[in-house]
Amino acid sequence: MSRILTCPRRGFTLIELLVVIAIIAILIGLLLPAVQKVREAAARAKCQNNLRQLAIGVHNYESSNRVLPPAGKGYGWCGSQVGGTGDTSIQNMSGWVLVLPFIEQGALFSKLNITRAFSYQTTITGNCCSSGNLNGTLAGDPATNGNGALMSTVISGFICTSDPGSRIEPAGSYYGPTGSHSGARTNYDFIASRSDSGLSFTANLCNNWSKSATAGTRYPFGENSTTALTDISDGTSNTFLIGESTVLVNNGKANTWGYRAWVMTGVDPNGGINVWHTLAGNKVIGTLSSWGQAGSLHTGGCFFAMGDASVRFVRDSMSSTILLQASRMADGNTPTLD
Repeated sequence: MSRILTCPRRGFTLIELLVVIAIIAILIGLLLPAVQKVREAAARAKCQNNLRQLAIGVHNYESSNRVLPPAGKGYGWCGSQVGGTGDTSIQNMSGWVLVLPFIEQGALFSKLNITRAFSYQTTITGNCCSSGNLNGTLAGDPATNGNGALMSTVISGFICTSDPGSRIEPAGSYYGPTGSHSGARTNYDFIASRSDSGLSFTANLCNNWSKSATAGTRYPFGENSTTALTDISDGTSNTFLIGESTVLVNNGKANTWGYRAWVMTGVDPNGGINVWHTLAGNKVIGTLSSWGQAGSLHTGGCFFAMGDASVRFVRDSMSSTILLQASRMADGNTPTLD
């Protein structure tokens, strides 16, 4: 009988294993940046498409109603004495509520009562800058009228996945809809002036768009705004319609899709893009320094939907002068955004 000779099996040495592990680690290190770039490119494209769909929804609203939706209706936190410019009916409703049927959110819209209040903000006791609208009365309690409970509904079309910040505005603050309900934040909002030509909120200026603003200083949106596309005389392709922002803002103050609470006016590019909060001398990337600013987690700038529903990326190096001209719809300027 013949004997079968077998060779002894030889395993890897420790050095060989360490070399293989090192090679794998190097390959992973080389691959991760590429994966991250692909992931950000996909998020960037999704964010751009979200803005496009919102702009189309706003255009469809305008086709049905002959005017663009207002940035919001019946703000209660605006300073106004009895007999002043403040609305007599306080609703604190975001204009996005009116756009819901045009962005495939008709089922949610049908659950909302658009004649009632969406946030309980009226007088702002102890706040730095406003006593609130003393001329108006809250149109029902959003804690019990059904609207408040729906304000925490997260809508994917208002989310840019490049932004990892919290989507929820906590209850029981100047920025929540009620003392017991929270609100869902949005990365996109109407182009509306933060402070009406740099003036403070102490002199009825939240109502400036519909009460006292001149045609040349108006943005497309404001409280109770009634802009038609034909009013954008500077050209719809030259005028910002919707802007991108982050869901994290220093000391709260992020915009939400359903209601307007303290300083939730929209997005105002005037003053710069990606103006980050600083802490101990360091920029906190992803947290804007103040309310209503334009910004994003996309490198180098953010997206805007223009008046013609096109979407363009604007660099954060763009001058405030050009950004202001692109925000105003009839000041006679045709800004160059490239």
